[in-house]
Amino acid sequence: MGSFRILEHTADVGFEAVGATCEEVFANSARALFHLIVDLETIAPRDATSLSVGGSDTASLLVNWLSELLYLHDAEGWLFSEFAVTLQPDVSLAAVVRGEKFDSARHQSKMMVKAITYHQLSLVRTPQGWRAQVYVDI
Repeated sequence: MGSFRILEHTADVGFEAVGATCEEVFANSARALFHLIVDLETIAPRDATSLSVGGSDTASLLVNWLSELLYLHDAEGWLFSEFAVTLQPDVSLAAVVRGEKFDSARHQSKMMVKAITYHQLSLVRTPQGWRAQVYVDI
């Protein structure tokens, strides 16, 4: 299996992301989110921005992380394809994300993601590393 896969659901869309580390599963979850929005291959990682996000636990941190990325997409038109995530011991993260603004000449929207949900959310350590399951509201 690759770094993520799309999950079928009757009303929403979800994905399962995996990684050797928790940071890697956060990065792969972000990649899966943007895969739902546009073709990842069309996103040039030409601009970088730094983000800081917090949460009450690791699972809520994942939701907050993805929600912040979705906010940047919705409010400012950002598309991201590269994610360098560092988790902090106080249930927060610092990240450098790379991408570009949406360009209708180069990017074709696949679906509109409205929100990241807590529905069937899971983030677990496995013998192979970490696995996250996330559903989004479309």
